[in-house]
Amino acid sequence: MTPAAHDDASASRPRQDQPADVRRATCLIGWLGDAGELVLENYLTGRRSAVDARVIPPLQSLTDATPWPRAVERFRGLQDLLTQLLEQHVVLPVGGRLDRDESAVLDAWPWDRDAHYFHWSTRRTAFTFDVSDERRMLLERARTTPQPPAYTYYAGRPETVLPPAEPNDTTLANALSGRRTRRDFASQPMSLQDLATVLGVTWGVSSLRSDPGVGVVALKTSPSGGARHPTEAYCLPLRVTGLERGVYHYCAGRHSLSLISRGVDEDIALAALAGQSWALDAAAVFFMTSVTRRSAWKYRQSHAYRVVLLDAGHLGQTFHLVCTALGLGPWTSAALDETQAERLLALKDRSEIVVYTAACGTARG
Repeated sequence: MTPAAHDDASASRPRQDQPADVRRATCLIGWLGDAGELVLENYLTGRRSAVDARVIPPLQSLTDATPWPRAVERFRGLQDLLTQLLEQHVVLPVGGRLDRDESAVLDAWPWDRDAHYFHWSTRRTAFTFDVSDERRMLLERARTTPQPPAYTYYAGRPETVLPPAEPNDTTLANALSGRRTRRDFASQPMSLQDLATVLGVTWGVSSLRSDPGVGVVALKTSPSGGARHPTEAYCLPLRVTGLERGVYHYCAGRHSLSLISRGVDEDIALAALAGQSWALDAAAVFFMTSVTRRSAWKYRQSHAYRVVLLDAGHLGQTFHLVCTALGLGPWTSAALDETQAERLLALKDRSEIVVYTAACGTARG
């Protein structure tokens, strides 16, 4: 996308399909490509453009809303180039959907662009779950590049052989040793009591503590950076005795379920699960979201985004152990179609992001 000659004096007059006002997109990241070209990407939409560096000064002038004719003038009459930048989401129509969406994201995410880019670019990852294809791929890779060792051993260093690990709590020991991820469920119902235990012990508030001058702080069975506990849980009880199918939000502080919508559209649920159909044979499916405002209120640096993801991982392990102790098969996955999950859960706030999914039920075999 490079500037070209344009002699039409009428080019600065906006057509019906052109916006009245435009501005430069804020959610942009740029780098030099392999051939030395400048690449600009709108990381909210994934649109990329290779541009001539000469477009940077006129782009810088479009920080605020600018009438279309004036924007064309700043590009020295290169209306076609400006139209291409509009199509590639480098320039946005003021008041349009992308303009509103970007403003909502910037308002909800006080962290710097490194966290923004990592989140929004990776959420477009496409997943496939053809076991035979994956197996062939791994075998081919292993033939050319052996996998890294399963554990690290510092050979030649002084070594102390430890006594056997023997947890005093046999229930915990059995749950730890018996924990295995399951992907084959028997489509059998679970009790409401078991669901309540999974939700309460995994995501529920154990106690509340008052931090003078700050406010109420929640304590749970899993650790959380700064005790912020940004993770929320949504439940799809597919086969739970005494509970109708639907999409529910679990209120950790009240140990209760709020009905978001009745029934479960399995097509949308399957799309949200990135096609992992085995989860729909489970008794209950869970989606974990993170309310970034909750963590960002205390931690303003982008490093906090790492901690948000770690928090979800802590909860995933707790979920596995609780389910195993109850005799249920657990499953967790970060492979998600976040757009479909947001649709399923009816999420509107840009500060609440989908990060993890889980399911449990009676495992086959």
